[in-house]
Amino acid sequence: MSDKPMIPAPSYTLNEALGVCLRMCQVALTEVRALARMPGPPGITGLQGERGLQGERGEKGEPGATGAAGLDGKNGARGEKGEPGRNASDLTFLQDYATEQVGRALKTATFTTPDGGRTLRWAVGEAVHEITTAIVLDAGVWKEGATYAAGDGVSLGGSFYIAQTTTSAKPPHGDDVWRLAVRAGRDGRDYRPDDNPPTKPIKFK
Repeated sequence: MSDKPMIPAPSYTLNEALGVCLRMCQVALTEVRALARMPGPPGITGLQGERGLQGERGEKGEPGATGAAGLDGKNGARGEKGEPGRNASDLTFLQDYATEQVGRALKTATFTTPDGGRTLRWAVGEAVHEITTAIVLDAGVWKEGATYAAGDGVSLGGSFYIAQTTTSAKPPHGDDVWRLAVRAGRDGRDYRPDDNPPTKPIKFK
């Protein structure tokens, strides 16, 4: 592979790129939501404020299980008390909090490529996601002993070959190893001025 690879123009579509970004955002949002459920350290107790308004009544808990019948025919034991209902305002708070955390994460995200454009690396915090594309990278003239990855393009004898797998073989070596993309043209004849005598002027009557 060339010591100084050049990044060619992207060969993927806009819809594919948007799909990748949306998928990464979904993964980041899932991770942020998971972190949001983790309670933080307890804060310092503040001053007691004024008593707020009474919140809405929670949903009614499920009835407790029926107690076993007593030996003497008396009423069974009282069932367990249902859990209190949840305040609907908590959902809006969590949604706003998750949106804020995702926005902060996206501001710190980085987008890099370690191999000149074939592998795209998206890092959000400690989470790293990679996507390997099928774009062709120009690896220059084929060199003896060099190892080429799938997608590397080399020139040899006036022809251009694209590697189909990781290989160090010399092209051509079969379509499953090197695919011929551009065939070298035939050499033209040497130009000799004597072969083309000067054209005589044409006279019109």
